[in-house]
Amino acid sequence: MDALHNKTGGRVAGSKNKLSASAKENVIAVFTRLGGTAAMAKWAEKNQTEFYRLYGKLVPLQHTGADGGPLVVEVVRFADTGTR
Repeated sequence: MDALHNKTGGRVAGSKNKLSASAKENVIAVFTRLGGTAAMAKWAEKNQTEFYRLYGKLVPLQHTGADGGPLVVEVVRFADTGTR
């Protein structure tokens, strides 16, 4: 494509990738066939390190606050009751 011509064809901007959607549907189907959340919980009990590694990959890498603004962290200290 040269700089004098507009791009034509291809996927419309903002449309979903059909291959990614199909792969996700396949993974969900296999997950269900293997026993769903009950089977995953059994596996997770025996493989906690691997489960938490997987879980960590699902957590967003960047966090934002309300309406995309800065993240506000509030530290609350509880009164010391003298018991431990």
